[in-house]
This record gives sequence, structure tokens and C-alpha cells, in this order.
Amino acid sequence: MSALKSCLVGLSTKEVVTEYALDSETDKLKIVKQKVSEKSIPPNVDLLKLVFNHVTANELEDFNSMTDEELEQEKQKLLKQLKEEDDACRKSKSKS
Repeated sequence: MSALKSCLVGLSTKEVVTEYALDSETDKLKIVKQKVSEKSIPPNVDLLKLVFNHVTANELEDFNSMTDEELEQEKQKLLKQLKEEDDACRKSKSKS
């Protein structure tokens, strides 16, 4: 469920690239360079279209008449529902 949510809303992730070299004095590996970069992955447009196409015509009209604040509240409500379903799914997996 969290993967679906990530695809719908996008996500940010950190990528760490570490370069090691052998220390001649101690014969152990030591870090020479470490690069940390943050990558932003946008929402999956095709998945958004698929979800949007399953919304009924009445619901679509309701969304068109909403203000930006109402749309933001609806978004937060839906994200909360996704999180609750994801948590419930994780709990059921951990019990089995």
C-alpha cells in the first residue's frame, strides 16, 4: 500500500555513493569520498489518470466546484486513509 501511495504522490530519496581506498599503514579500508544526493521522484501520471478515470462523474463535478482549500483538505483526508490502510496491512502481516 505504501508503494501505491508513493507512486500517487511522488517521493524523495537519498542516494549515498561511497568510495573506499586501502590504508597502507593499517591495511584496512577507509572512506575516501562520500557523495550524498537527494533524488525527487515525481508522481506516476499514468497511475493518476487510471485512478482519476475511476472517479464517477458526480464526484468529478464535486471536485471541480471545490476551492483550493477544500481540495487540500480532501487530499489530506485521502492520504490519512491510505496511511491507516497501510498501517492495518502491516499489522496483519506482522501477526502472520
